[in-house]
Amino acid sequence: MSPTKTKTRSNGKAPAGEGKKTIRSGKTTFRPRARLLRILGEELISDDVVAITELVKNAHDADATQVTLSFEGVTQPAGRIVVEDDGDGMDLDTLLHRWMEPASSEKGSGRRRRTRKGRRMLGEKGVGRFAVDKLAANLELVTRPRRQKDELRARFDWEEYSDDSRMLSDIQSPWEFRKPQTINKSGTALIMSSLRGEWTERSFRRLCTRLSRLIPPQTRDDSFRIEVRSDEFPDYSGTVGDGFLERSPYHVEACFDGERSILVKLNGRSVTTVPWNGQEELRCGPVWIRFHAFDLETESLARIGSRMEVRAWLRHWSGVSTYRDGFRIWPYGEPHDDWLRLDQRRVNNPVVRLSNNQIVGFVHLTADGNPQLRDQTNREGLISNEAFEHLRRLVLFVLQILEAERQTIRHPARRERRKPGRVKLNGRHPIALEIEELAAQANGRLSGRMKALAKRAHDHAEREAASDRHVVEGLVELAAAGQALTGIHTTIEPVIEAMGERIGSIRTMARGRKELSAAVRSLESELVTLKSRLSLVEPMSEVVTKRRYSMDIARELRSFLAMIEPLLDAQGVQMEIEVPEDGLLRSSMRPQTFHRFLHVLTANSIDWLGGTDRQSRIKVQLEAKDRSAEIVFADNGPGIPGEVADQIFEPHMSLKEGGKGMGLTIASSILEQHGGAISLLRDGRRKGAAFRVSLPLRGGKSQKRP
Repeated sequence: MSPTKTKTRSNGKAPAGEGKKTIRSGKTTFRPRARLLRILGEELISDDVVAITELVKNAHDADATQVTLSFEGVTQPAGRIVVEDDGDGMDLDTLLHRWMEPASSEKGSGRRRRTRKGRRMLGEKGVGRFAVDKLAANLELVTRPRRQKDELRARFDWEEYSDDSRMLSDIQSPWEFRKPQTINKSGTALIMSSLRGEWTERSFRRLCTRLSRLIPPQTRDDSFRIEVRSDEFPDYSGTVGDGFLERSPYHVEACFDGERSILVKLNGRSVTTVPWNGQEELRCGPVWIRFHAFDLETESLARIGSRMEVRAWLRHWSGVSTYRDGFRIWPYGEPHDDWLRLDQRRVNNPVVRLSNNQIVGFVHLTADGNPQLRDQTNREGLISNEAFEHLRRLVLFVLQILEAERQTIRHPARRERRKPGRVKLNGRHPIALEIEELAAQANGRLSGRMKALAKRAHDHAEREAASDRHVVEGLVELAAAGQALTGIHTTIEPVIEAMGERIGSIRTMARGRKELSAAVRSLESELVTLKSRLSLVEPMSEVVTKRRYSMDIARELRSFLAMIEPLLDAQGVQMEIEVPEDGLLRSSMRPQTFHRFLHVLTANSIDWLGGTDRQSRIKVQLEAKDRSAEIVFADNGPGIPGEVADQIFEPHMSLKEGGKGMGLTIASSILEQHGGAISLLRDGRRKGAAFRVSLPLRGGKSQKRP
């Protein structure tokens, strides 16, 4: 058998050590095709708004004081976009050997450099040229450096780079020097025509919102201004502004030194030092944080400005943005980017927690001070590593400080409460007044002691009243949230039914097509799962009827596990359910109510399991005991300290920082309404928290399974 000949070029020499084993050898190089630039642009630049943002960053890196974005007839492909700045401009060498050589820029060198004015370079990967291709098919680049009398003009046809048959080195773009026509003193103008997309009012709204948050308002000055001009959407023309930011009712500034101390300034008061109370040292580096929080009630918004305008502004500004060296890191803080999972926190504690649409936040980093917080390759987000997780913990810690401040302002501890028979007289409680009257009739030492007793009685009554108010306020807010969810359920249910009908139509069209049929079956399964989860917020109007429910406890436990499984997976928690194989255990409870009860216990366990290093587990065991069903619900978390074990079912008893302590109170109330009970197991055999739940069996005993 003759050896197979290779087709590689040969230099006629065999590599050292190869000897007669090598038939032919050589060297080769990558020869990129022209369309590679188009592919890179599509991957690196997600949309037109991001593309414009990258061009603004280039103007910043050129030490411009102003960048002007002109949109002319952009609702049609024949329109054009002009991005013009008054920065340093480019000479011929910069154009030919930096701009025309992607990834060769000094910005991407090993040493991070600053601009002539000391600005930190932002466009590190040279994606600005790809941004132009994303926006338009044709580019006219006009530039003029300082102290150069002529301007340099170059033209690019990006459609030439779409040809599969052409190599990147085959395409040439013309350039020329000419008398100044576009640039006055210095700067660069990018004139883009043959637009790839049509701009709408929504596009301009998104663009102006992004640009207004590109530079944090607290650090903005006249050293870099962004101006928008549009002939078709004049309402969005003008210099980018801040809106209602400084009118927020709650705000906090915090500066973390990179070790353990945090300087905090709440609502403009004097600065205080708050130590980091986490178990481990934060490795994210020094961070500066500022939060503005808003109440969404109509009355609260009216105190800030026009309700409609404030709501519209919040829709686009809400979220927590992140900045490095004064410029925005995308996509943090975008309307649908809840990178801190604030909405999930609010679901678990709606009374105290702020949701993503109530917060306008700014997190400031530096490239030198936070070297472990690095960009992803596509420039949209930071790499998820230990430093990033520590940053999240720090930001949430500061947010908790602001949430506590908000609660103090909204619910002052000593607000007067008027009730029949408990009316205060001259600011004093009636019982205290009675004791003071007796003290006036007494003499000497007894009178002094009675006055002290009157003060203690008054203070005690005030504390009790405050506690009662918190309970009522907590229940009212929970009831309001539940009422809102009930309303949402009634609007979503018809949509789900319509989706089911459309999926049925698609199933008919997909017959004989295996891949499409499999996708349809997957959609049907996900729709069933969605319906089961919505049952948690199904209206409770039937509860008040005289209808008796007969719930199969074991089946509903399994049903709840299937419903909650995605949440458990997301939190890294395993749930195991053990039910008896023989005997049917039924109880008179609505299945949805039982699921809500289980959700309270599960959410409580997840809150505490998050801080453990061991594998997080929840175990649920069901068995028949006399005339009741007994459920043991246990987790392997840190457990409940013995000194507070007798108080955990009381309203507002919580060991979590900022917690309202209503979950177990509600769970206990649900069981009591159905003749059941819940208690904390303290047998010493289990690690973590374990609850014993008893439910009366319907009929008084278990039944044989059919």
